[in-house]
Amino acid sequence: MDWLSRIVVFGSLGCLALQMVRFGRRAGCNPLGRPPIARPLFLMAKLAAALSLILLMATAARGGRELPVVGWVAFLLLMIAGVVLFSLAFRGLGSSLRMGLPEEKTALVTSGVFAVSRNPLYLSLYLVMGASLIFAFSWVNAAAVAITVLLHHRIILAEEKFLEENFPGFVEYRRKVRRYL
Repeated sequence: MDWLSRIVVFGSLGCLALQMVRFGRRAGCNPLGRPPIARPLFLMAKLAAALSLILLMATAARGGRELPVVGWVAFLLLMIAGVVLFSLAFRGLGSSLRMGLPEEKTALVTSGVFAVSRNPLYLSLYLVMGASLIFAFSWVNAAAVAITVLLHHRIILAEEKFLEENFPGFVEYRRKVRRYL
């Protein structure tokens, strides 16, 4: 299973990285916005997610860890679902994608995967974090995943407040579509 874990982990993370690079090149806009929560907390959220992904890659590079079949299935399902959902959400946002709150006018996206979840990008992050926790379990990774989820939920709440204030259609959208699933 060493080769399979390496293919899944590095292939999935490579796919995510490639999409982000391609977006940065074609966006034609500043993909960075202002942090929706205090800058130190925003940075901590991103660093905690990065730490979990580094632990995931380090475990895969060492050949993975022994998992029961149910663990492998859960890891594969979470990782693949996270990557697919990320890809769909990333493409769906198009030029409205920002890390943080936009400084300029953007569109409220409510179609595609955004018709099912108001936060598919964050949901995809949570799925990948879950896969990381299963595959590369340690107490450090558990803490990193917990920090990632808690702080990104705070980011979502701040972003929803921003959307309500800046997009008249957001209240109706929020009534129809759940935050996660």
